[in-house]
Amino acid sequence: MNNGTKNQQLERRLHGLFGLDAHIETPLVQSGAGVRFTGIDLCRPLNADQVAFLLDALSQFRIVCIAGQDLAQFSLAHFERFANHWGALVPHPSNFMHGGKPAQQDGASDGPIELIPYAQQRVSAADKTFPGQFNVCPTNRRRCCSPPISPGRRARGKPGWLPVVRGIRISSMSRCRSTCRCFSRTRCPSGDDPQPYYEGSCAELMRLRKQLPLNGETAFADTAAAFAALSPEEQAELEGVQLRRRLNEGDEGWLAPLVRTNPRSGIRSFHSPVWASRPRVRPAVEVDGMTIEVSRVFLDRIEAHVLQPQFRYDHLHVPGDVTLWDNYMTLHNAPPLKLNISSLDDARLLYRLSCKGELALSLPRQDEPDWLAAHVAGGYSTPMEILDV
Repeated sequence: MNNGTKNQQLERRLHGLFGLDAHIETPLVQSGAGVRFTGIDLCRPLNADQVAFLLDALSQFRIVCIAGQDLAQFSLAHFERFANHWGALVPHPSNFMHGGKPAQQDGASDGPIELIPYAQQRVSAADKTFPGQFNVCPTNRRRCCSPPISPGRRARGKPGWLPVVRGIRISSMSRCRSTCRCFSRTRCPSGDDPQPYYEGSCAELMRLRKQLPLNGETAFADTAAAFAALSPEEQAELEGVQLRRRLNEGDEGWLAPLVRTNPRSGIRSFHSPVWASRPRVRPAVEVDGMTIEVSRVFLDRIEAHVLQPQFRYDHLHVPGDVTLWDNYMTLHNAPPLKLNISSLDDARLLYRLSCKGELALSLPRQDEPDWLAAHVAGGYSTPMEILDV
């Protein structure tokens, strides 16, 4: 079956579930990834068949944009309810303390969880700078206090290619990996170019890393297409590679495959090879059976392959977009951000949510309390009043 026939079938299914006013645009990427839907109103609860359709789309296209949400109606409560289908929501580390220190701070990740009051969160500073001008969705201010929801940074970021969504880099780095990420967008600026990489990589790899999006886009690298482009012999060799990951220096860590198969679509992809290149965030990844030095060379080679232009897509966020991507099948990179913003033209506001665990066709979710306690900071689960919005 060719891609044209597949897309026609997808559109017929879309019309049957969401009506004839719903439309599809795909692919968004030269590699075949990316799909944009219009005519899907996320203010309305989704039924199981509609959720299954969107899950299938994400597993097939890796990046899903559900465009055109009415920001006069679409609130962060609607956003949080929608995200519950994709996994249990993970409190953003900028919203809580872990063991008496900020959860995004380097070092050990153990200790009791303490939520940070709204007045001390970053969003409160944005409210003071632009009073009333960032409340683009009803009930935003109330829901910004929700542990999982965090607005985009106003301070200088450290752009670098990541396996997890920008700004939520630490929250999903645990044994139970996060599966997808959601963004709801208002404004985006550009800025300058920090370098969050270990020294010693080749010049070509550093050139690819430094090709940052500069107009507020999120850049994606399609790791599924990058894997598919290899020869069958190379694929077979890499499928046997295991990576040792650690949350803290000195941990034994755990093994995870370099190549993962999506259980829904059967598509194989590289899973986060670039963790070896992120200093001052978490300990470098090692290839099982290799020294750290040999691991760096091996993973740098894969990263240089993945970051080639034919696998890249720069997604321009438009107000009313809700964008999701599969963390197992993509890397992403944020634009550098400006300091001391005083103009709305430079302001960037992206509400973001992180999900992990099982998918849910219907709500409320049925996560076991013991699982939540083990895998979600503070054991957070969305209150029922949000699901009933």
